[in-house]
Formats: sequence, structure tokens, C-alpha cells
Amino acid sequence: MENNITEERHEPSINPWLVTIPLVTAAFLFALNETIANVALPYIAGTISISRNESTWIVTSYLVASSIIIPAIGYLCKVFGRKKYFIFSIVLFTVASLLCGLSRSMPMIVVSRFLQGIGGGAILPLVQAIMMEIFPQKEWGKAMSLYGFAFVIAPIVGPVIGGWLTENWS
Repeated sequence: MENNITEERHEPSINPWLVTIPLVTAAFLFALNETIANVALPYIAGTISISRNESTWIVTSYLVASSIIIPAIGYLCKVFGRKKYFIFSIVLFTVASLLCGLSRSMPMIVVSRFLQGIGGGAILPLVQAIMMEIFPQKEWGKAMSLYGFAFVIAPIVGPVIGGWLTENWS
């Protein structure tokens, strides 16, 4: 018995490489935020009068939140839809980033970083899923290499940008 099942694929109406620009930018910003605060921790600790050990919660809260949300992404996409959930994640990540910049106390910055991690934690898997959906299978390697390049460069650039911002903008 022969199966003549053909898989129907949605063909995007615009060039998938144009869609890739904001997707890869979002992934880059998420990965950048994992390391950008590391070099500023001593300055942040001094500014809000906490110890250096306490200041590590600023980085830890972000990583814990992003780790918590990742297993729930499939379910949340089924409930809300991938596009809506991706947009929600970007908005939450952006608003939480603003709150991080406005933080003047340890609880506020830890909660802001936690929210940033919740929003940002969904970005990486959703970007990969969207890119696999919009590109034909023969171009998956090219698309994922661009995604991987952004994800590898961001943690290298993060401490440099964090150090520059700390030194020049306190």
C-alpha cells in the first residue's frame, strides 16, 4: 500500500529573509541581555546599596525566569497562537527592559529582570519555529546559521556594551 500524502506548506507572501531581520534581532537582544548586566553588577550594587553577592540575583532572576518559561511555550502557543504569543513576549520583554532601567531598588530590579526573562525566554524557541515555518526546507541551514551567528555574537558583545554603558552613562 502506497501513501500519497503530500504535506501542504504555507508559502509566505513576502521574502522570508525580510521577516528574518526582526526575528534575528529579537534573538540577538535576548542573548545580549543575558550578559550585558554582568559587568555592571558592582556599580548597580553600589548604587542601590546592596552587597555584590546580593547583586547576582539580578542576573540569576533573568536566567531562572527564561528557564521556567521554555517548557510552557508549546502549550502557550496552542492556547494563544504563535504570532500573538510572540508579540506578547516581545512587548513584555521591552516593557520589563524599561522597568529595569527605571529601577531604584533591589526588589524592583529583580522583579523587572524576572519579567524580562519570562518575555525573553519565549523568544528563542519561537524565532526558531517561525524561521523553520517560513523557509523552505532546503534553506533551513542558511536561516539557522544566521540565527546561530546572532546568538553566538550577542554574549560576546554584551559585556563590551555593558562596560561601555556603565563607564560612560553610569
